[in-house]
Amino acid sequence: MGLERKTRRWILAGLAGGILLVFASLLAFGEEGLIRYFEKRRELAQVREQLELVRQQNAAFRKHLERLQAGDSLALEEEARRHHLVGPNEELYEVEVK
Repeated sequence: MGLERKTRRWILAGLAGGILLVFASLLAFGEEGLIRYFEKRRELAQVREQLELVRQQNAAFRKHLERLQAGDSLALEEEARRHHLVGPNEELYEVEVK
């Protein structure tokens, strides 16, 4: 009887361990498991970094636009050069670099 009881305990312990293993696997690898959770957290961090970069770019564009609207001659000159515009008595030369 003692051996039968020990065998039963081992079987129950094995079943409990198996069930725990299944639940742990589902928790880690399931559709909404921990691995997916950490992937989403990493993606969220990347999106937040991109958002911060876009906000910084927007702030720089706003500042540049304000300078243009205020008639800042340096800002106007920079913008004209960017669009290949020339002033009076100037000639535009384009050089192709290979």
